Amino acid sequence: MKNHFRFHGYAIGVAGRIDKPSPEVLEVQAATALPLIGGRASARSANFNHKGIIKFDSAYSEVTGADCRDENCEGPPTSHATHLRSVVEGLDILSIVTADRVVANLVSTNKANSGDDSSVRILGTRFENLKIAGIPVEVKLATDLLDKFDTHGALEAAYLSNATDDEKAIRGLIDRPELQDALKTAAQHFLHCFHFYKSKDALPASKRGTTYTSLVKSLEPAHSGLDKIGHVVHVPGFGTVRLGEVHINAKTRLISMVQVHLDCPHKGVLMAAEAGDGGLIGPGDGF
Repeated sequence: MKNHFRFHGYAIGVAGRIDKPSPEVLEVQAATALPLIGGRASARSANFNHKGIIKFDSAYSEVTGADCRDENCEGPPTSHATHLRSVVEGLDILSIVTADRVVANLVSTNKANSGDDSSVRILGTRFENLKIAGIPVEVKLATDLLDKFDTHGALEAAYLSNATDDEKAIRGLIDRPELQDALKTAAQHFLHCFHFYKSKDALPASKRGTTYTSLVKSLEPAHSGLDKIGHVVHVPGFGTVRLGEVHINAKTRLISMVQVHLDCPHKGVLMAAEAGDGGLIGPGDGF
């Protein structure tokens, strides 16, 4: 049976649930998914406001998957490309987390008829004018570093080598030794936000093969007042904010730009700007 590439990808604008004061599940906003055969889909939501808890001016998602051929568009595919994008503009969560724009951008490429790892690049992923509790926050992301090691194999080799400056930066991004020290005396609301695993001969990963990290290299408030560890910020009476998290395994990468775990008097979980991929080559029937 002839092999065919099976596309997979999705993008989400905003989603969440409220547990207190009254249980509610928010309808997912601006959600799109890519069918196995590829194609294009998009979704948009505008002027959303859920009881003043979470609102935004607009959310837009787009997923595209296509076979790439030579410059004359002839012959069999040479590769398969997927572009996934989620953009949320005018984000406002209880007037504590605000941003002019949050973007999750992910482009993956698979060589045709090859068992090689997917190349996954995330350049363009960003926060624009992010504020937490009214304090402007400068967020420096490691998109350039992860794009240098854009396959799972290259990322694993860099982590294990730990020789060059870039390879040491990858080791630091995944292991976060300074955070592990800080977490020894951290409050409970920080502890559940971090996942650390150990391995001598592979990328540290969960039993399901997922490596967890964050794109955030540094998070610098304009002035003091925010309680933070790494990419996580806690605001008393509001909750915990997690920024730029990445889930990596051999076939997929997932970016979740904003996650908020609301504390009393509100309770719930909210997210904004997420995208994930994972196409693969497998037996097909000629679609």
